[in-house]
Amino acid sequence: MEKLYRRIPYLLTIVVIITIAMQLFWGYSEYQKNSAGFKSEIQQALDVALDNYFVAFTKESSISVKAKKGLVTESSIINVTGNNPKKIIDKIRPESINEINVNKLSDSLKMIDEIKDIYISVTKDSINFKKLKTLLDGELNRKGYAIPYTLNYYKKDSLFATANKGTSFSKHFSINGKSTYLKTGERIELQFPDAVVIILKKSLLSVFLSLLLTIAILFALFYMLWIMKKQKQLAEIKNDLISNITHEFKTPISTIGAALESIRNFNANNDIEKTNRYLDYSNQQLEKLGKMVDKLMDTALLDTNNWVLNRQTIDVKDWATAIVENYKLNSAEKNIVLHFYDNSKKEAFIDPFHLENAFGALLDNALKYGGDQIEISVENKETFSISVSDNGNSLNKEQATKVFEKFYRVPQGNIHDVKGTGIGLYHVKKIAEKHRGTSKVSLKNNATTFTISIPNE
Repeated sequence: MEKLYRRIPYLLTIVVIITIAMQLFWGYSEYQKNSAGFKSEIQQALDVALDNYFVAFTKESSISVKAKKGLVTESSIINVTGNNPKKIIDKIRPESINEINVNKLSDSLKMIDEIKDIYISVTKDSINFKKLKTLLDGELNRKGYAIPYTLNYYKKDSLFATANKGTSFSKHFSINGKSTYLKTGERIELQFPDAVVIILKKSLLSVFLSLLLTIAILFALFYMLWIMKKQKQLAEIKNDLISNITHEFKTPISTIGAALESIRNFNANNDIEKTNRYLDYSNQQLEKLGKMVDKLMDTALLDTNNWVLNRQTIDVKDWATAIVENYKLNSAEKNIVLHFYDNSKKEAFIDPFHLENAFGALLDNALKYGGDQIEISVENKETFSISVSDNGNSLNKEQATKVFEKFYRVPQGNIHDVKGTGIGLYHVKKIAEKHRGTSKVSLKNNATTFTISIPNE
């Protein structure tokens, strides 16, 4: 199982890399697709502008002449002369017709009744570049492309005219107009930049959805890894808790068993004093067992909302002194000092039973893991606070952030000289929170200090 768990981060890394690579490839493909679509629309805009230009030019530069049927023969020719052909055509009259040629007239020029329509168009040697640019700007605006561009007009591969819109640019694409109206040797070229911003705007929704999907997948994967890590930690804590509780329970049970065996087998003279001593040992161990069972039961109760505080007004100095003196009797090898802050209030409104358990848990912790010097400070002003400090210096910063977690015990390797269930400081945290207070630990001046702070109500 441990070997499989170690492989999970590697598998997760591979999945993350593949996911990101696929999303990047998809994003690049989408960009290429939209870039091609952008170029196609620019091409279409140029071709439409050219077609519109020539259609408009044809309308402006074409006239029709109506002649009677008798004037048109198979060899008829219309000869228009003058310095300004358009002006002459505008003023053309039947008597101006010298010759008419209808050898290759289209269907539209076929005789209808007695009237013959003859269409005459006038061509120019060059394109009105200003008008073409206006039509192109209109098409680009209609498509929503406000981009700079350069428009070039070539005649027989020689640049005849050019026009610019917007600022100059270096990296560009170019397309040629595909209009069939262009004469042989003519070419209209449109140069425009790689409009990354415009293309990305077109892809904004799909890119956003792709990014959202990628984030969701990565979050799910890392959340799964976090859950698995937590489950592994819980499994380790469970095994450690079972082992520690077994040892904690085994000691008093063994002591009680030994005392009863001594009374039965080694007290033949019915020594009352010895019997009472053995019974006292047994009673102490039974009380210890009872406290451990109560603590485990309280742990389950503290995680629910089914218990309420039984607040009472107590004398702070008497309450704290009685608790500390009781611990001094069982820890003669430790130097325990109790301080009361000056100008502290005499009374506090607390739950004395549960807060005594929390205070006792701090003292137990200092006696088991702390040094020889233990200092206790009690202050009762705006807040009622209890601080227990020892010179054991047994915690590091990382461990200090976890000591209030349920079942957490500071790693001791394979050393089992000090036992515990890992729920004492969790009790402290929960009881402080129930009093609407806080619990914290600080590591300063080579000392470890645990503090409970409760607002006075």
